[in-house]
Amino acid sequence: MRRKTIRAAGIMAAFFLMSTFPSFGSEMATPFDAGIPAAEEHIHELVEEVVEPTCLLSGSRIVTCRLCTDYREEVILPMLGHSDQDGDFLCDRCGTLLELFQRGEKQMVKTGLPDEWGEMTFTCIDADYKGGQLFLADRVIPYSLCSGFGNGESYDTSEIRNWLNLQFADGLSVAEQILPIRLAEGNDSINDRVFCLSLAEIRSEPYKPYTLQTWTPNTGNRFYWTRTMAEDRHAYVVQYSGHIAAEQTDTMEAGIRPAYVLKKPGENVTQERLWYTGDVQERTIAGKTYTFRCIDPDYMDAAKKRGALFLCDQIIGGDQAVFDSGSNDWTGSGLREWLNRNLENTENIADTATTVRYSYLGASSAYEIVLKRFTKSAVRQGNSMDKLFCLSLEEAARYKDSLWKLNGSDSNNYINAGTYTMGYWLRTPVTGGNRVYQISWDGRVSAGEVSSQSIGFRPAFVANQSE
Repeated sequence: MRRKTIRAAGIMAAFFLMSTFPSFGSEMATPFDAGIPAAEEHIHELVEEVVEPTCLLSGSRIVTCRLCTDYREEVILPMLGHSDQDGDFLCDRCGTLLELFQRGEKQMVKTGLPDEWGEMTFTCIDADYKGGQLFLADRVIPYSLCSGFGNGESYDTSEIRNWLNLQFADGLSVAEQILPIRLAEGNDSINDRVFCLSLAEIRSEPYKPYTLQTWTPNTGNRFYWTRTMAEDRHAYVVQYSGHIAAEQTDTMEAGIRPAYVLKKPGENVTQERLWYTGDVQERTIAGKTYTFRCIDPDYMDAAKKRGALFLCDQIIGGDQAVFDSGSNDWTGSGLREWLNRNLENTENIADTATTVRYSYLGASSAYEIVLKRFTKSAVRQGNSMDKLFCLSLEEAARYKDSLWKLNGSDSNNYINAGTYTMGYWLRTPVTGGNRVYQISWDGRVSAGEVSSQSIGFRPAFVANQSE
């Protein structure tokens, strides 16, 4: 958690800050009285407390006044979700194993070794081994990079075992997800993180396709050690030809083919939340972060699926995307594609049925939308499911009290439109031609040409609502 205090230098500064963090609930200052000193005759001294989100837990940014209780705004920072950009089945952020490996699937692992050995491929050779998943290196690490067996009389006291557990294991990028295990032949109570396979495991029928593969030998890796001892300071090795033999433990021609057991994935339970009208979330679209405000905690989409409907506090300009270059069909529109392609965090956002069934003729004025003043016609547009979407005309009529209120204002404040925000799109087509309905800055619902850059968009999404 980090804490930052912002001192307002004067009335205008306070006005600006409080406009940035709009009203929430009846006990808080609104953007319209933010510049007025509180009862104690002070300018609000704003404090921001941030709890960073994690993969499975939401964070928050709470802004309050340090000197009074007149102002409080909480913005929910969405959980990050797991990410696996490098394809190793581990979350790049928290290291959690995301899914079970199947036998034969490979994992690229960073090792901490020099040069070409800095990354090695390991193959899952057993998906259910001692409570985890057994992985074996595809290549034999040569003697010069690791350690010889040593002159010990057992694997327990060998230099290989020390090197694998005290040096090699710590450098692995999967170190946190390794399951330490007790080796069957061990005479001590130490659990091993990385180890050599035993002779019995090498000869196991399910493992043979992986353990007895042939390879081209180089100096120091003509064989690889098992952890099974033979007589008179000999241990068993697998030769580059795939044959098994016993070699003296002081040989420098044998390398190591390490194995480890990866933990099985746990239950990745994301945080549930009950959303209420006025709750605020942040989402990032095309590299920019926007706030979204809940306008209906019991929204139902065209497929009768329920959730909490959030509407963006700001209007994104039409210079970012137009509705389309020539069609008013929402299903194939450029705007629909742009919205869903550029949403950067989808955690806890539901797939929402946004299929358009009707077009309309008509317009409204004076901040009123009455559907009976519009003439409805059936249209044939394809079925659509979206994370981000524009409201429909029917939804605009249902949520008309929110359409001209931006940034959490208690009254209509959509009046100072910019070049690219003279209106914002709905997804409902106008009957005939290539026009779509828009919410205009001056309180009207009217038609707009689909290619117009002067009309922006105010995206919405549906958040999963806990039971």
